Formats: sequence, structure tokens, C-alpha cells
Amino acid sequence: MDLQLMIEELADQDKKDLLVILKRELGETPQLAKVRSTINENQKVLCPHCHTEDIYGHGIYKGRKRYKCKQCGKTFNDFTGTAISGIKKIDKFQEYLELTLESVSIRKAAKRLSVSTNTIFDWRHKILASLSMVNGNSFDGIVECDDKQFKINEKGSRKLDREAYKRPSDRKTKRGISNDKLSVMVATDRKGNPLMKIAKMGRIDSDSVEKTIGSFISPNNILCSDSHPSIILWAKNKELEHHTFVASKQHVKNQCYHVQHVNSLDNRYERWIKPFYGVATKYLSQYLNWFVFLQKIKKSSEPIKEFAKIIMINIKTINQYRNIGKEYEKLNIPHYLRT
Repeated sequence: MDLQLMIEELADQDKKDLLVILKRELGETPQLAKVRSTINENQKVLCPHCHTEDIYGHGIYKGRKRYKCKQCGKTFNDFTGTAISGIKKIDKFQEYLELTLESVSIRKAAKRLSVSTNTIFDWRHKILASLSMVNGNSFDGIVECDDKQFKINEKGSRKLDREAYKRPSDRKTKRGISNDKLSVMVATDRKGNPLMKIAKMGRIDSDSVEKTIGSFISPNNILCSDSHPSIILWAKNKELEHHTFVASKQHVKNQCYHVQHVNSLDNRYERWIKPFYGVATKYLSQYLNWFVFLQKIKKSSEPIKEFAKIIMINIKTINQYRNIGKEYEKLNIPHYLRT
């Protein structure tokens, strides 16, 4: 039996289907039900509604074990609250996890999986909502931070109070740092633990710095940043050892203090996000989670399995997904600045 000849005679779609089957059989495509079972063996099952451990078995429905909470009285299964909750095409969803790691566009993913672009869009943002738990860990040693500004973008919005711009250049915005842009705090330590979180609308202040990176930095850390007054004030209140830099004058102090790692992180983000042709501000936080996660798993030997575990362990995903619009409204973006 000449397998190579048989494969060559297959149609393109049949070859793709065969590849999917082989990946599944070889364990390269994660089986989320099995991943959830492994998680249940290592930690207690929590109610996704009230997050209590006071639960008991409540039968089996469609092959999935169900539970009932003694506190709130609600029933749930192993998928409730996670990104896969309510999804019917589980096999294709599992395949899409691999495409997410490859940063494949919505249209290309929809074509590969033979599903609609609306379905892929829904899957993408449910998955990205589950990644919020990885965007932020305690830093070790020297920490570099910076503030990055983004233009307001209402790509895809159908609730504009003005005529849509035909091109980005139609909107007149100030160059550089200004109060009509969205500020994002970016930080990383020398071990490659990145963080990118939305700070506020307009220029950052010491309160927004504390809100984004404050809980991840301890007095044992050494901070390196540019000479932004708000970062200097925050570091002083935090009683941190702080080294500041002016790019045009100095790049390195004592051969070890610099901000090259955080600047490199900014540059990698710009290159990664460019193929998406602009991200709506409403979903910016989701894409920051995505990028940070990709940076963290670069050295992982089994990134797809690690990815699947995060997807299945976060039982707050659906609530976070439903609150994307509310979080966007909290930014208090004036309508005349929106684009």
C-alpha cells in the first residue's frame, strides 16, 4: 500500500480533513473534555455562578457530568462559564485553538474550518476573554515599564453619531502624547514576563499606574522607565529604587539599567498587530491579552496543551465576554473623538 500515492490522489479538502484526523489521533489537537477531566482530578470543582465549593453531583446529560450548587441552587457542567460554554461545533473549536496560536485572521480561519466569519469572531473573543488571567504576574528583579498611546478606533461600530471616516487620516488628532488617545501601561522583567493593560483615556497619572502594574511590583523590584512625571511620583510613593532615562541623552546606566526590553516588547506588538489592519478600541484589551499570552508560551514545549488548559480552567470567561461593552463604556471616550 503506497500511502504517499493515496494521499496525492486526494482532493485538497480531503487532505485537510485527513490532517485534522491525524492530529487528533496523535494528540496534537487537544480534547477539551479530557483536559477538563484532568483539571478536576487536581483541583476542586467550583460553581461558575457563585464560585463556591459546596456542590454535589447532579446526574449526566449528553455525556457530560452535571453538578448542582447548594448555595445558589443552580446546575452546571464542566464547560459552564468557560469559553466553550454553549458551543456546538466542539471539534472545529478545538482546531481553531491552533489557528489562534498562529494568529490567523478571521476570514482565513473561517475558510479553513468551513464556518462563518461571525462564528470565528465569536470564538475569538471568547477565547481572548479567557486569557485575561495570564496578563499579569508578579515580576522578578529589574522591571522596565512604559506608557503607550493608541488612537481611538470604532472599527465595525454601527452606533456612530457622525459620518464614518473613509480613511484613518480623515480624523485630525494630535501627534505624540495627548489627552485624546488611550493610554496602555506596558511592563516586563528580565525573565520575559510581560504585562500590557489599559490604564485610562488620556495621559496616565500615578493612580492609573497603580491600577495597572501596582499589584505586580514589590519593594524588592528595581524599576526602570522614561522620565514620565506620573511614573516618577508613583515609584516615589511606592518607595521603589527607580532609574529614569531620556532616550536622546542616555540609554544604559551601570551596564544593567535600561529600558531596552520594554521597548522591544512595544516593537514586537506593533509588528504582530499590523496584519489585523486596526483593532477596535472596544476589543483592544482582548488583543493585549492575546499578545501577552503568545509572548509567554514562546519557550513552551507543548503550547497547544497549555493553551487548552487555560481555556478550560477559567470559569469566568463568559461573564468577561459579556462585559466587554460595559468595560469599554467605562473608558468615558467623548463621542467627538471616536473614530
